[in-house]
Amino acid sequence: MFIVIQHEITDPELFWQKASGMLTHPPTGMRLHTTMVVERHTLCQCMWEADSIDVVRDYLEPELGKASINTYGLVDPDNAIV
Repeated sequence: MFIVIQHEITDPELFWQKASGMLTHPPTGMRLHTTMVVERHTLCQCMWEADSIDVVRDYLEPELGKASINTYGLVDPDNAIV
């Protein structure tokens, strides 16, 4: 399944420091498909592929939760435009 996360970045320096390693070396079974950075690096949207939202949340929150407010959602495959 595909999971979209919106990161409202509250501490850009810490967020990008933590994200640089996490986003390039995810655990087995998770794949980062897209990272879109907007608004002067204070807003970022990512799309992951994983077994569940919980898997992605459990991976990202311990590190990125200290530097951003994160909103998670499932992509509806029937309505997504590819």
